[in-house]
Amino acid sequence: MPITDETITSLRAAATAGAPNAARELGRLLSMLRTDSLEDARNSDFLATWPEEPWLRTALHARPDDHLAALLLAGRLVQQIAFWQIDTDHAAEHGENDQTLARRRAEAQALYTRVLQADPTNPTALAGTAALNTRADTTTAPERFSYYELNLETGSGSFTHSERVITTDPDEVRWACSWLMAPVVAEVEEPPYGVDLHLFTYMNGSCDTTIDLGQHFTTDGTLNWTTAKIPPLTGELLPAGHPVDAGHYGYSCDWG
Repeated sequence: MPITDETITSLRAAATAGAPNAARELGRLLSMLRTDSLEDARNSDFLATWPEEPWLRTALHARPDDHLAALLLAGRLVQQIAFWQIDTDHAAEHGENDQTLARRRAEAQALYTRVLQADPTNPTALAGTAALNTRADTTTAPERFSYYELNLETGSGSFTHSERVITTDPDEVRWACSWLMAPVVAEVEEPPYGVDLHLFTYMNGSCDTTIDLGQHFTTDGTLNWTTAKIPPLTGELLPAGHPVDAGHYGYSCDWG
């Protein structure tokens, strides 16, 4: 089902009213975004705000045995660690240091441990623990799962910036893409915007198809999803919260 502003508004209202399922689902969807404010998304001064975190915490507080909420939150904490380790000077400007990263690491480890105590073979908790305890750039991609990777790259010369979203739902790909492109469309008036925008489809851990989405922009800055056909996934879908290479299910970024 297509995701709209009404989808998020409805989930937010239900979550605010105390529905833990709504809080968890809202958190899961917002994990696809770096911010849930279009104004912030269009701001050229890049900063992730982790909009999913409070809702996942709300869901987990209501139901401490909610493994999906625990794994999603743990995965986002690991992503936060990776984000702030990219540029320590940038991190320091926002109050991040070894102590704040250590607290995130300890909480993520505790969440994974909680899940593994109840389900010792849980693939996401096992992979998440491995990702937490190793260098991000040595983490291998999952071999057996199928998923989509939406990848946006900008910059040139000595500076490059990439953002990506990992999900298993075509509607979430379309929705996340509109947010991913929002700051680019706001800054550049006409397509193709000078970016590399690709959708990779992974089947059973191997890249099966690649779509150059930059070839499917319309004159109003939106993507023509009729011509940019997203192939259906086959096989076992990537579990929510699972690590993929140096990232995780949901949103991640890198620059250099």
